[in-house]
Amino acid sequence: MTVREVAPLVGETLDPQRARSTVFAHYSIPAYDEGRGPVLEPGSAIKSNKTGFPRGAVLFSKLNPRISRVWHVDDEQEARRICSTEFLPLHPDTTRCDGRYLAWMLRSPDFVRSIAGPSAATKSRERVKPSDVLGGKIPVPLLGEQRRIADLLDAAMTNVARARGALKRQIDDCGRLRFALTEEALGGRAIATDDKNDQPGAGWVPLSSVARLESGHTPSRKRPEWWGGDVPWLALPDIRAVDGTTIGRTIENTNELGLANSSARLLPKATVVLSRTASVGFVAVMGRPMATSQDFVNWVPGPTLRSWYLAYALIGARDYLRGLSSGAVHKTIYMPTLKSLHVRLASLEEQDGMVEQIRTSHSFTDEARAAIETQSADLDTLPTSLLSAAFRGEI
Repeated sequence: MTVREVAPLVGETLDPQRARSTVFAHYSIPAYDEGRGPVLEPGSAIKSNKTGFPRGAVLFSKLNPRISRVWHVDDEQEARRICSTEFLPLHPDTTRCDGRYLAWMLRSPDFVRSIAGPSAATKSRERVKPSDVLGGKIPVPLLGEQRRIADLLDAAMTNVARARGALKRQIDDCGRLRFALTEEALGGRAIATDDKNDQPGAGWVPLSSVARLESGHTPSRKRPEWWGGDVPWLALPDIRAVDGTTIGRTIENTNELGLANSSARLLPKATVVLSRTASVGFVAVMGRPMATSQDFVNWVPGPTLRSWYLAYALIGARDYLRGLSSGAVHKTIYMPTLKSLHVRLASLEEQDGMVEQIRTSHSFTDEARAAIETQSADLDTLPTSLLSAAFRGEI
C-alpha cells in the first residue's frame, strides 16, 4: 500500500508569534539529531512558521532522506505540539496501521531508496517531495503482525543501542588504560612546572636545559607565493590525526620564501611538538624537517634527552598540561608557563627502556581497540539489515 492510504498528511501551518504567551512543544530537526525530546518554549521565542500536529503522528523529514529522521510522537506532552516545516506529519489510521510499525518502515533502507531518487536539490540541501513520500509503498500486514514486528524491532534496536554503548565504553577504557600504562612505565608523571611540590623526587631539571624551545608562525596568507613547496607546515587541522605518532606529512606546505619572510622556523627531524591552543595537549614527533604554526610549542631535544621519552612524558601529562591552560573562549597554555616546565630526567638507557615498555604496552591496547572497533563496525550494519528484512517480510 502507499503511505497516504494508511497515514495521510495532517497538520496546520501556524505562526507562533501570533500566540506569544502560549507554550509549545517544539519538535525540531536539531532536537532530533541530538537525541533530545521537544523543546518547551513560548510562541514569542519561535521566529518562523511551524506545523501543528496531533499526538500519534509520525514525523518524516524532507531534508536529505538518505539521513533517516523519523520521529514517532506518542508522548504524554500537554503543550500544543508543533514541528519544523521540514517535517511531514503523517497520522496513521489506527484501524489499519500501527504508528511504531509505520515509523520503522519509513526508516527502512528499501523505502528510503524508493523515494530518494526523485528528491529535489536546493543550493545547499536536498529535499524529498511530499508526494513522493505519500506515494511510497510499504508492506501493510494485519495489525497483530505489525505490532509483533514493531515489538521485535523495538527490542532489537534497544539491544543494539546498549551494545554500542558498551563498545564505546570499552574503547574509552582502552584509551584510559593506554595513558595509565604510559604513566606507569614513566614511574609517574614526568612533567611539572617549576613548583613540583606534588611530584617529589630527584632528577627534575628545567625542560629548557635539555631541549631547545621553539615556537611556530604562520606565513602571510596574503602572499600565495609563500605557500606550496616542499616544507611541511604543521597546523591544528593536522594534529588530532597524528597524535602520538611520527609526522611525515602535513595538509599544507610552505616554502623557502615563506620561511625567509616570516618567523616560521624549519625545525629538525625528531623535534617534539605540543599543541598549546584550542586543541590543547596533542603530541607528535617530526619524522622530517618541518615548520609549525604558532599553535604549537616545539622542543628540539639535546644529547641527554630522547625525543620519544619527552613525547611520552608529555602524553602521560596531558590532563595536567590541559589544567595549565586558560582562556574564556579558546584554552591556551601561554609561553611563560611552558618555559617553566620541568622534566624528570632519567639516563639514556633508562629512557630507552621506558620507551620500549610503553610501545609494547601500547601494541596490546591498540590491538584490543582495533578488535572492538571491528565489532562496532559489524554492529553498525545490524539495524539496516533488520529493517530491510522487516520490510521484505522476513522476520
